[in-house]
Amino acid sequence: HAPVFAGQAAVIRAQRDLLLTKLADLPDVQVFPSQANMLLLRLSGPPGRAAAVFEGLKARRVLVKNVSTMHPLLVNCLRLTVGSPDQNAQLLVALHAALTQGNP
Repeated sequence: HAPVFAGQAAVIRAQRDLLLTKLADLPDVQVFPSQANMLLLRLSGPPGRAAAVFEGLKARRVLVKNVSTMHPLLVNCLRLTVGSPDQNAQLLVALHAALTQGNP
């Protein structure tokens, strides 16, 4: 099944690179380079901003991991999993809305 796995890995890498570019364009977001199928991003603002954005994403039916309380170096950080092109598009729309509008 090596060709199938190689094709899936290529899609994930392409989607990761696309997300890295799109996330870097968002205001108040710092995204860290990654070679994995997950991305770490830090939100600027007061402590607790990641929790608020996490809730805004959850209200929009997009689940990410709030890692902001796991270690002092992760304050205001969220971990995103690279998904399918449709999932990633939904994530970007929901994240933009959560950053600018808060919870719906």
